[in-house]
Amino acid sequence: MNRIFIISALSIILCSCEERTVRIELAATNDTHGAIFPRGYTEDAAAHSSLASVCSYMDSLREAAGEDNVILIDCGDHLQGDNATYYFNYVDSTGDEHLVSRVFNFMGYDAVVVGNHDLEAGHPVYDRIARELDCSYLAANAVRVSDGGAYFDSYAVLERDGLRVAVIGFTNPNVKSWISPDKYEGLDFIPVDSIAASLVSEVRRLERPDVVILAVHCGLGEEDVPSIENNALYLAAHVPGIDAVISSHDHKRMATKVMGADGDSVSVVESGSKARALSRLSITAVKKGNRLVSLDVKPSVADAAHMQPSERYMNEFGEDWQKVYGFSNRVIGRLISPLDLSYRQDRRSDYLALIHYVQLSCPGVEISFTAPLVSEGVVPAGDLRFNDLFTLYRFENLLYVVEMTGQEVLDYLEGAYDKRITGSDFLYNYDTAGGLIYTVDPSADKGGRIRIVSMWDGTPFDLSRRYRIAMTSYRASGAGGLLAEAGLDREEMEGRVIGIYPEIREILCEFIENQKNIDPVKIAAEKKTGSWHFVR
Repeated sequence: MNRIFIISALSIILCSCEERTVRIELAATNDTHGAIFPRGYTEDAAAHSSLASVCSYMDSLREAAGEDNVILIDCGDHLQGDNATYYFNYVDSTGDEHLVSRVFNFMGYDAVVVGNHDLEAGHPVYDRIARELDCSYLAANAVRVSDGGAYFDSYAVLERDGLRVAVIGFTNPNVKSWISPDKYEGLDFIPVDSIAASLVSEVRRLERPDVVILAVHCGLGEEDVPSIENNALYLAAHVPGIDAVISSHDHKRMATKVMGADGDSVSVVESGSKARALSRLSITAVKKGNRLVSLDVKPSVADAAHMQPSERYMNEFGEDWQKVYGFSNRVIGRLISPLDLSYRQDRRSDYLALIHYVQLSCPGVEISFTAPLVSEGVVPAGDLRFNDLFTLYRFENLLYVVEMTGQEVLDYLEGAYDKRITGSDFLYNYDTAGGLIYTVDPSADKGGRIRIVSMWDGTPFDLSRRYRIAMTSYRASGAGGLLAEAGLDREEMEGRVIGIYPEIREILCEFIENQKNIDPVKIAAEKKTGSWHFVR
């Protein structure tokens, strides 16, 4: 008996010392922005990419690679951008589970990262998602102000065929520049590059993973230039102990390798947005017992838009689509004449005049700032449905009323029109003013382009007086850099806020429902909206 036992023990030891190869396929979505269903909410809506197609892709991948050899994660911005997320964030918010939680659980996600747009839904929504997910909700750099501890999960360790994969998740630390403080009450956000190395070291020590992956809701950026917002390539090149970085946020596509801090290559991958593709990491490891002998990580971007929507997915969530469709198609008013959404560089559009008019209708507002959120298209005359509001105003921005001096208003507009004239920024940072009469000289140098003639009613504009300004929560948080052009930082702005109203889309909806019949041409002619144009 003793001889048999010794032989068996030796066999186990010898087997455990044999090298074996483990192959794992990791897939990641990012910036889905509510792309949950494969079509929109009008009768003639065209089919588009969605998580329904990603579900088909993942079913095929799991069948090919083996259910136990696949990891699926999401890198953030899943709670904003579509009627469906809006509906389950704010309208049907008392059901058993949020739609996004149910979708991620149904598809078998292994970890999910918190994006900046996920935080703008507020504590009631993202706290609910954290409770409902069957996997970790990751944001290691989102900490409690009270004690500095991580508010969400910091990392997840996923074991596949004896291979331990640690996924460390980070949200975008620049989020405070984009959303109002009430949305992240009690939280602070630490720059990723200041804590990533120490956290990787801690995870390596505590969890003994074979593979360490950073999943960051940050854009790609540059290898040698640190950035608070876009730093995936920088992290890959400078953080020791990592094997790959999965990027997001800037909606770009890339699959590459860079030289890491340890002298080995580090994979970097990002797959765009709206569930059109997935980031892929094909991991091949050779292990001898518990020891990692070699590791190879190949990054790629896999198209998913061509996949047919999963039938089992649509069977599971078809009733949810019907709910959102019904909500989206309720009539809220009527357009007397078509509303042209076309962007005009040299003069105001009827579309922006409407937004200004609504913002100027809020109590006490004297001047309105807004920027174009669309650049083309026409909303035809006829019934206006709730669905049209997502065309007219696609972001969940609150309306802030702040105090600014006349000089600050002038400097703000100089910054906004410099962006417009030079084309150096995104369209949504090309602010204009309502409630003022002014001209813009595009041939002049920055600082001398704007001439404010008067307030809309002919009252002199006073550079030393304080005015009550309507702007988005995004802008009031400092996003776009226009407040900085006026010499105002976040700390100063906290004392300038005198009113916070609901989301601008909600205010716009209430205005249309109360007015019932909307004539864009007539509203654009209203004197209180002011006027501006280029002069040569």
